[in-house]
Amino acid sequence: MSKIRQEHMLTFYFNRSIQLEDLLTKKYDLPKKMLRDNLIEQTIKDFRKNNREHIRDLADKMNRLGIQ
Repeated sequence: MSKIRQEHMLTFYFNRSIQLEDLLTKKYDLPKKMLRDNLIEQTIKDFRKNNREHIRDLADKMNRLGIQ
């Protein structure tokens, strides 16, 4: 596979992964507003934190690979 094609694929998949993590983070907002159970709220906060960490990790890897 050519280097240019590999770079395009990496760019696509990294950007898609970030989009999906962002979408998942937004989906956690609805139950958070509707539910008032402390355990569920904490679980949702943990999920959101993990999403933000994944996005940071993906962005860092993209930066190290020179992908925008």
